[in-house]
Amino acid sequence: MARKLIELRNICLNYDGQKVLENLNLNINEQEFVTLLGASGCGKTTTLRILGGFLKPDSGDVLIDGKSIINMPSYNRPVNTVFQKYALFPKLNVSENIAFGLENSSHSKVYHLGLVDLLEEYKFDEDYIADAEKYMEQFNTPRQAKKGALEFLHGQSKTNITLDKLKCTHKTNKKYKEYFSEVCSDNQVVTKLNPEKYSFFKLLKELKKEQLPTDKYLQMEERILNHKFKKEVIAKEVTKTIKLVNLVGFEKRDISELSGGQQQRVAIARAVINKPQILLLDEPLSALDLKLRQQMRYELKDIQQTLGITFIFVTHDQEEAMTMSDTIVVMNGGKIEQIGTPQGIYNAPKNRFVAEFIGQSNILPGTYLGKSHVSFLNHDFECDTCDFKDGDTIFCIVEKNDFDIVSLDNATIVGTIKKVTRKNQAYILEVDVNKQIINVQTINHYKVGDKVGLVVDAANIHCESLDEKKEYLLANYEGDNIIVGKYLKRNQVSFLGATFECYVETFSVGEKVQVLVRPEDFDLVIDNPEQGDLVGTVLTSIFTGVHFEMKVKVGDTVLLVHDYNNVNVGDKLGLKIDSYEIHLMRDESK
Repeated sequence: MARKLIELRNICLNYDGQKVLENLNLNINEQEFVTLLGASGCGKTTTLRILGGFLKPDSGDVLIDGKSIINMPSYNRPVNTVFQKYALFPKLNVSENIAFGLENSSHSKVYHLGLVDLLEEYKFDEDYIADAEKYMEQFNTPRQAKKGALEFLHGQSKTNITLDKLKCTHKTNKKYKEYFSEVCSDNQVVTKLNPEKYSFFKLLKELKKEQLPTDKYLQMEERILNHKFKKEVIAKEVTKTIKLVNLVGFEKRDISELSGGQQQRVAIARAVINKPQILLLDEPLSALDLKLRQQMRYELKDIQQTLGITFIFVTHDQEEAMTMSDTIVVMNGGKIEQIGTPQGIYNAPKNRFVAEFIGQSNILPGTYLGKSHVSFLNHDFECDTCDFKDGDTIFCIVEKNDFDIVSLDNATIVGTIKKVTRKNQAYILEVDVNKQIINVQTINHYKVGDKVGLVVDAANIHCESLDEKKEYLLANYEGDNIIVGKYLKRNQVSFLGATFECYVETFSVGEKVQVLVRPEDFDLVIDNPEQGDLVGTVLTSIFTGVHFEMKVKVGDTVLLVHDYNNVNVGDKLGLKIDSYEIHLMRDESK
C-alpha cells in the first residue's frame, strides 16, 4: 500500500481580497508522479510555491511525513524545484552547474550520498543501506552529516569498539599490558601485537594500522576523513546524474552551446543530484518545441521511476498530464475539481468542467424534438434513440473530431473560423456557428475568417442531462464517439441506421439520446465485414506505438476506432458493439 508523504490541509490564500486557493485539501503518496492540471490562474503554481516554501498561505497546514513544515524555510525542506526559466549559471559548464548544489549548498547531501556510495562499493545489502540512509536523514548540514557518517561507521567497527574499550579502561587502570589481549579477544579482534613493546597510545595506533586491511568499516571511515573524499563523491554523483539525463559527452560544454532541451536536462540534473525527497516542476517543458516536449515527457517519467522520488508537476497541457502522471489533480478557480488516475478521469470526469477541459468536447444546449430529432446550434439534427420526452431541454455532446468539414453547398451548418490552433499533426478550429463557438478537429489547414461547412452524423451526437448523477458519463478524453440516437424500447437503441441491445431502461420510448461509444469498445469484423452491426470504410489508420487508431466512415459519420489489428485504408470493415459498451445520456432540465 502506498505511503502518504505530503498533506495539504485546508489551504486558503487571498491576493488583494481575491481568493486564489480556497480550502484546498490534497494528499500525495511517496514515489508518486502527481500533476496539477489546469488553466492559467487556477492556483496550480501557487500550490507548488506553498509546497516549496516560497509562499505562506493565509491559513491551513502543510505536512511531510506527518510533520508540519508550514513555518520551515524553503532551504530546510526536503524539496527541490525546477522552474520554467532554468536559471543556469552561464559562466559554469555542464558539470559545474550540476555539481553546484553539492559543492556550495549549506544543505548539501554530499556526505549522505558518499556514505551510500561506500556501502554500495563494499557490497552491503539493500536493507542495510536503507537503514543507513534513514539514520542520515537527521543531519541537515554537510558538517553534521560528515560527523554522523563517521559515527555510524565507528559504531560498526570491531576495531573501533576495541579501541574505545581500551581507552575507557585505561582511565581507571593504567596496566594496559595486562588486559590488552583480553579486551581484543572479547571483541573478536585477532592481533599479533605484543603490548610489552609499546606505550599505550603507540599500541592503539599500531592496532588500528594492523586491523585496517581487514576492517571494512575502518577503511570507509578513513576514506571519509581524507580531504579528497568530498571531491570524489561530487565527481561520482555528477557522472551518474549526467548519465541519468542523457548528457554524456557534454560534461565540459558551455551552457550557451546547449539547445533548449539540453539546458532543461541540466536544470533537472542539478535539482535531483542532491536526492531530494520531493521534486517540484513548474511547467518545465513550456519553452521547448513540440518534438522535444514529447521526448522529454518520457524522459521525465523514466527519471522519476529510476530515482524513486515524488514528482509534483504543474502544467496546463492535458496531453502532458495524461502521458506522465500516476495521479492528476484537475484545478479550477483555486479549487480541486477532481483527483484521479489518467484512466479514471478519462473514463469518468466528475463534472462538466472536467469533461470539457480534458477533452475539449462540444457540450451544447439543445431540445429534444421527438422521433429521433434534436435541435441545437439553431438547426434540427437527426439522432439515434434517446430516453427523453418531446420538448425536453438537453445537452448535446459532439466530439471535436466528429464534425466533418464539407463544401458549403453540402453542409448542414455553416460557421466562421475564429481561431486556429496546431496540436500535434492536427488543427483545432474554433468555429462560430450561429453565435455559438464549437471546436472542430481536422488534419487540413484553414485560416481565421474562412467559412466552413459542417456535417455531423446522427451516431456522433450524444444527448444527456448533466445532473450530478449522470455528468460523469461525459468522459471525453481525446476521441470518444458521441452519436445521436433513438431509444426504441426497453433495452434497445437505434443509431447509425442499426439497432442495438443496451443495458439502459430509464428512457422513454421514442426519446432522442446521445450515445457514447469509446474507440476501444468496438469489436472488428475484418474477414466478413457485412456480418458486423455496422459496416464502414477505413479512411485513415495510424499506429500509435500501442494500437492502431483508425477513422472509419459509416454512412456520413466518421468513427474513431482503436484496435491491435490493422485494416488497410480503403477496406471495408465491420463493427460490433456489446450492449454494456453503449452509454446513453440525456438532459438535466425538466
